[in-house]
Amino acid sequence: AVVSTQSGHYGRGRVSGSTDYFVNDYDEAIKTVRDIVHLHSKLFPAPEGWSEKVEEKCSFSSDVSQIVADIADEGNVLKFKEQFGAGIQCAFAKLGGLKVGILAGEGEIDGKGALKASNFVQICQQTDIPLIFIQGDVTTSYTRELASLMRSVAIATVPKITLVTGNAAGHAYLAMCGGGLLPDLSYQWPGAKVTCDDGESDDVRSLDAWDCSSNMVCDDVILPGETRETLRLSLLAALAFRNTDLRTGTNSVLKF
Repeated sequence: AVVSTQSGHYGRGRVSGSTDYFVNDYDEAIKTVRDIVHLHSKLFPAPEGWSEKVEEKCSFSSDVSQIVADIADEGNVLKFKEQFGAGIQCAFAKLGGLKVGILAGEGEIDGKGALKASNFVQICQQTDIPLIFIQGDVTTSYTRELASLMRSVAIATVPKITLVTGNAAGHAYLAMCGGGLLPDLSYQWPGAKVTCDDGESDDVRSLDAWDCSSNMVCDDVILPGETRETLRLSLLAALAFRNTDLRTGTNSVLKF
């Protein structure tokens, strides 16, 4: 990981993306390094009072930053290349004591955002960290960087879980581990929609959460208050499945 102070932060953080974490001073740099070590350490037990905190933490917020904060263990979120790229946020976190890499999309994903996300997925694959994809109102144009992201997601063998909370459109939906890229489990909030293209044609077809569920585009429709516990159990199921001899060549857990 590359941690950079204020000197040269604009070029490294916003233009080239060569800095993974930007800090203001030496003390913050030390804290960031400690956070990195903590979040990449071995599994920790779920925090006390987990079940009691599920309902009170999760809200109906459409802000993906708030959703990330809601589902992660308190104080266990470390954003990756925060100043580089638009439309997608990447963060290492712990969810019920389990290490996860979270990609949260909101708005239009630009080339830099897709490149950052591709790099993040590769790091999680190399370090065996499960991936959670959160899709808000997300869209994009098809670019070389987006193709790189799709490839990274497609070949990743770590557990992959997708949650759609807003209107996910076309290539953005697919690149963030939509149905075509075989997530282990996929969920949608009741108000979510999946649009079949990027809105460039006059005949745009959208599927709401219930249509997606009935057509097996997603596995279940869940309420915001159920999100943390659902994701935690899904991670445990996906991890347990990878430790059995039941795999048949795909990345998906057994579904009934």
